[in-house]
Amino acid sequence: MLKKISYLSTLILIPSIVFADKLESIFIVPDVFVTSKLKPTKEYESERGNILFEGHDIEVSRQYSIGDMLKDLPGISSQGLGNATRPIIRGMTNSRVKILQNSSTLSDVSEFGEDHIVGYDPMLIDKIEIIKGPGTLLYGNNGFAGVVNIINPLIAVDKPITDQNIETNFGYRTSGGELKGSLKAAKSHDNFTVRVTGSGLSSGPYDLANVSTKQANSSKFSASGGVGLTYNDGRNFFGFSLDKLEAVYSLPGEEGEENLTSLNPTRNTINVQSSLSLNNSYFNKLNLQGTVSEYSHAERTGSGNNHNIEFFNDSYEFKTSLNHNSFIDSNEEGLFGFHFQSKDQGAQGAEESHLERTKTLSYALFLLEDFSFDLFDVNIGGRIESVNLKNTSNEKGFFPGAFSSTVKKEFIENNTAFLGFDFTQRAPNPVELFANGPHHALENFENGDSNLNVESSYNVSLGYSYNNNFNNLKVETYYNHINDFIAADRDGNTVAVEGEDFNNVVHNQYNALFTGLEVSGQYAFANLNDFNFLSNFMIDFIKGYKTSTDKALSRIPQAKMNVGLQMVNEDWDANLGYYHYFDKDFIGPFQTRTGGHSRLDFDLTRDFSYDDLSGHLMFSASNLLNVVGRSHLESKKAQVQLPGRSFMFMAKLYY
Repeated sequence: MLKKISYLSTLILIPSIVFADKLESIFIVPDVFVTSKLKPTKEYESERGNILFEGHDIEVSRQYSIGDMLKDLPGISSQGLGNATRPIIRGMTNSRVKILQNSSTLSDVSEFGEDHIVGYDPMLIDKIEIIKGPGTLLYGNNGFAGVVNIINPLIAVDKPITDQNIETNFGYRTSGGELKGSLKAAKSHDNFTVRVTGSGLSSGPYDLANVSTKQANSSKFSASGGVGLTYNDGRNFFGFSLDKLEAVYSLPGEEGEENLTSLNPTRNTINVQSSLSLNNSYFNKLNLQGTVSEYSHAERTGSGNNHNIEFFNDSYEFKTSLNHNSFIDSNEEGLFGFHFQSKDQGAQGAEESHLERTKTLSYALFLLEDFSFDLFDVNIGGRIESVNLKNTSNEKGFFPGAFSSTVKKEFIENNTAFLGFDFTQRAPNPVELFANGPHHALENFENGDSNLNVESSYNVSLGYSYNNNFNNLKVETYYNHINDFIAADRDGNTVAVEGEDFNNVVHNQYNALFTGLEVSGQYAFANLNDFNFLSNFMIDFIKGYKTSTDKALSRIPQAKMNVGLQMVNEDWDANLGYYHYFDKDFIGPFQTRTGGHSRLDFDLTRDFSYDDLSGHLMFSASNLLNVVGRSHLESKKAQVQLPGRSFMFMAKLYY
């Protein structure tokens, strides 16, 4: 496969899609590496449900997996098994949430099982964009619920403002004796820039709350690196990057044969991006992007390497678009484009093979437009797509379509109201269609259904945002009715697998409804001796149920809230946050009630600068009260607790 990647990279000068900033609500990452207290962009935060997660928030929240990093944000939850967690957006999981790396498809198999990590090293993340609304139509029908875009730009899409910069990061966490570090460096000459990155993380089993023991089988390791070369003359750019991830982690649980499972993910990715300015009265930019990525991991259970199975996902992606100028008076800007994706996925092994090798091809056309009228602004988008899935036994074709729109109005300065409507469809993934066999790590026997249809979502969102310097408030409620919702539910039966009883999991379709309310805000209540004193809060409520019976759906997260205090000036940043996850009594088939839990966190950051050297020192404490907690969406929550009290020390240097 690596030979194929190298061969293709010499043939394809395929570049990346760089869109109008306002149109997509996606912002080009600054050339200067992030230090500590950069704040999210105002316009980005005001869009429907969109979140820009960066700077200090990223650093204090770094976890082994992306789901745990984002789980305290409004509308975002996490589902997984111990070290492996994947984001959920407004109750929707797996192939409904698209995870990207620098706007390109991130190749892994996290959507095929809760025991699989998202294939990216958190130590190298600069920013994470969470996108909903029309912008998701750029990325495929499996961005059904939203898009999580992980950013660490090896390609300099902005003209560098310095000839050289170096950033190093070192950290230690008491829980598990976790050690981690990263290096990012860039060197420019004329219009050429070279960037390199590298990172490593190693940890033993994490500490549990209120006891002296640790969570069994929860150790982890990762290492990654990359290099990128870019030509950028200030108007046009072309860039090439190569990055690699290696990891090893255990799945936590009680001591025993089935819970001695380890996984060793490997991912290799080549990305080529370019954007060309056009001197044309109609079109202003041509964008191209190409990605070739391979991923695999083996699952070994028990000391004798029993049940050895390999998951794999090799993906190819090509995307091109044109940004255009205003065509009519009310049309401010827009873009249209073409998107191709090819995936070769499966789960195969000598003793279990529950997903036959399946190739998926998709072709799509998409369109996004901005309109500005006297009374309001409108963002609209559409996408039509052909998806074909084929293995040796089956072939299925689907034609999902999508339309998304947002109407917004700034009725008073700094006060904006918006209304969104989306019709989006999603084709079933290979597991939902073709799975047939045991997945030992989850102790499930998985059954696909080749007769599944596309899901169709009808979503209405209504919201309000206020943003004025340090003060902001955002309220959004949504109503999402899904026809032919695909659910992976236990049916109450078990299947004997080598003398053990595995839960029988079937994929059904029925109509479902998701409703929710998200409220978040911040208020600056005092200023003393150059310190700003801020308070913040967040409430996230969600309910999901089967409409024909009013019974709860499986995998719906707990409602949550948090409140916090912050003291910040140019050099210091101190935060105290209280997080509470409520009891989960409204539960899906064969689920058990989950009690609520709380967490008190603290962090303190000190920036410094000396000649050409700058950086910061950070101390943080998680779960200060050492409260025992369990996640309702933990695959083996009876066996797996959330981490207990831990302390972290970190130093970042920038030159």
